[in-house]
Amino acid sequence: MKIAIVGGGTSGLLSALALEKEGHEVLVFEKNIIGGLCRSETIDGYTMDIGVHAITMLNDGPLVRILKKYSNYLPNFRPYGDYYVRTDDLYRIPVSMQEITTTPVIPKLDKVLITSKILDLMTSGFSKETSVYEVIQDINLSDESYNFFDTICYFLSGENTKKTPLWRLFTGAGYIPEDDIIPFIYKDLKINPLKLSIFKKFNRNRIKKILDDGFLVSIKHGSKNYINKFVNKDRYWSQGYPMGGVQSILNCILYSLDKIQIKMEEVNKIVENNNYNNKRNNKNTKSKILNKNKRYIIKTDKNEYYADIVIYSAPSRYLPDITNIEEIQNIKNDLKNIKYTKSLTVWIGHSENPLNYIGSEIWIDYPCWATCTSNYDKNLAPNGKHLLGFSFVNEKKENALNIIENKLNINLDNADMIHFQEYIPEQASCAIGQFFAYPKIRDDFYIVGTDADPRSMGITRASYSVEVMLSEFKNSFNNEITNNK
Repeated sequence: MKIAIVGGGTSGLLSALALEKEGHEVLVFEKNIIGGLCRSETIDGYTMDIGVHAITMLNDGPLVRILKKYSNYLPNFRPYGDYYVRTDDLYRIPVSMQEITTTPVIPKLDKVLITSKILDLMTSGFSKETSVYEVIQDINLSDESYNFFDTICYFLSGENTKKTPLWRLFTGAGYIPEDDIIPFIYKDLKINPLKLSIFKKFNRNRIKKILDDGFLVSIKHGSKNYINKFVNKDRYWSQGYPMGGVQSILNCILYSLDKIQIKMEEVNKIVENNNYNNKRNNKNTKSKILNKNKRYIIKTDKNEYYADIVIYSAPSRYLPDITNIEEIQNIKNDLKNIKYTKSLTVWIGHSENPLNYIGSEIWIDYPCWATCTSNYDKNLAPNGKHLLGFSFVNEKKENALNIIENKLNINLDNADMIHFQEYIPEQASCAIGQFFAYPKIRDDFYIVGTDADPRSMGITRASYSVEVMLSEFKNSFNNEITNNK
């Protein structure tokens, strides 16, 4: 089959890699830069990623599964280290009950309130639309604890406590498996329990029972396992940072592609081919006859192309503007209202290294995620220099440098390099009422990317969406072969 992939970011390229290896003819369209946020850029001898990254679920996650199956190369990951909160000192972010009750980050009077409320919520259940703020307000936490949770929420969902669902906090902390939430996220409930990716541990009867019982009852049924994870939590899934920066992940994909064509063109329209299935004999060339039998015409700023199948990897909120496909127009308002968050990253090259440890930290007073990537790979910075990265949420560029100087007591007048990046880290934030497009629109049209799956963040989330798409694609394709026999 001839497949057109619109968008050459993480999800688009992973889709291209897998489908080419499965024997399909693949054409990728990208209007800007190949790789999207899964790439690095070199400035003044420093190699910096697009945004600060940590690659999650390396023990058995979607990115690793896809690369192991389809790629000729695998990135070399170094263990990521721990996550800290910087106040008067560095403290590990508390996750388990024991950590919450012993951390200096949370005031003593709030510790019992928080732990008892978590146990209560896991026992009694909670609504899918319950916000973190509602819980904090209910138990009357101090401003100090509120600010802590507000900051954590920004880095779990891209939103504050009022807009972050409680389920996202609980899945991010690892109390509730993300797969247990999936049946309640996709509004159309297009769930196939035979899928290898999301539902490998579910059977059809369990899916039906979860949906019949509803979200709150299902949380209550799982409370024993959830509470056990809260009480005896291993801190994190396996996480790492790729040697060479995230560009090394992109390179593993690109170097594994064989015959894929990448067109640096902007897709303006995706239309259904009126001549589809018109197999009349005429004097056209063989290629034109074949093109008449393709389902879609992809119109770019330079040319027109034909495809049997479309996989859309660009932000899906723009999709209703470029295609009149009925299934897309039916969810037009949902797609148009997808919420996203902008982020500002500041990269600093310096002879000093105030982040001289393996891991990263967050700042509460000015929400920021900070790390030193040259701690993982010295080659990312010139000899004797360090590469520091700071990703801010809702912060202006002109304020960022003063915040960094005051927080770390570092003189940026002596910086060797300062570089700003403004970008959208997730095509859809995990906000209250957020819509996520299910990857399968119909048998020959799919959506992938971080607006097509609510699990995890960044590259891992994009990889999850690709796994679901591939599973649905194979299911539809195998059914078509069977029906044509």
